[in-house]
Amino acid sequence: MTNDYRTRVKPGWCPGCGLFGILNALTRRVLPELGIPNHHALIVSGIGCSSRIPGYVDTYGINSLHGRAIVIAQGAKLANPELTVIAIGGDGDFFSIGAGHLPHVVRRNVGIVSIMVNNFVYALTRGQTSPTTPQLERRKEAFPSERFYSPVNPLLNMISYSLGTRSSFVAQGIATDVPHLAGVIKEGIQHKGFSFISVLTPCVTFNPEEYFKRIRAKASYLKEGEMVDLPESSIDKPWPHDPSNITFALRLAQSPVLEKPHLGIFFQGKER
Repeated sequence: MTNDYRTRVKPGWCPGCGLFGILNALTRRVLPELGIPNHHALIVSGIGCSSRIPGYVDTYGINSLHGRAIVIAQGAKLANPELTVIAIGGDGDFFSIGAGHLPHVVRRNVGIVSIMVNNFVYALTRGQTSPTTPQLERRKEAFPSERFYSPVNPLLNMISYSLGTRSSFVAQGIATDVPHLAGVIKEGIQHKGFSFISVLTPCVTFNPEEYFKRIRAKASYLKEGEMVDLPESSIDKPWPHDPSNITFALRLAQSPVLEKPHLGIFFQGKER
């Protein structure tokens, strides 16, 4: 079962890239555990490191245009509602050139899963600042794209954006925790409506090492009914996590990614 969903194409990612974790989550856990036949699944991508995934998964796949994976995924799902359709793209692909498509797939609530791979940088084109590049205190080490642009502040918060557009399913995983990430993706696939999943991912080539060390050390898992672990700077008091409450989800989304990244389901609407 673990090899049924892999092609013979060898991934061309850098050793240590978080995309290996996402690939393993899809091919070794999500697709086999849900029992989705290969010919009942379609993966659509744009352009970028993460957009190579369709070549490594033995399902239908389209490596499409930069920023247009969401559009093509919608068309495929509308043409064949029985397909399990997953759109995969990076932070630049989905939230720069492709950002204009996201609010419209939300309001249509088409039943596709959008996996946004956030490595905080344009990696395939050699390390330029992306819409999600964090602002670190300037020390001796260089920012990942200092030779191209100075860092941008404030960064774009994808979780807040998705909640603000009223996505019916919003969640976040981390590439280094494959079992948890697979569980989140499975929930997104089973959700009746549009699902947005952000995946925090290290870029071992262009990001300072402290980026992901900090994220992993401070990550907090969301579990329904359990008290939310808030950042030290928060003025809120902890509350029991309720993924059906979008007001609480919006408050959670304000937590800075380098201070207290939350992992799990932020919000899941019940209306189809």
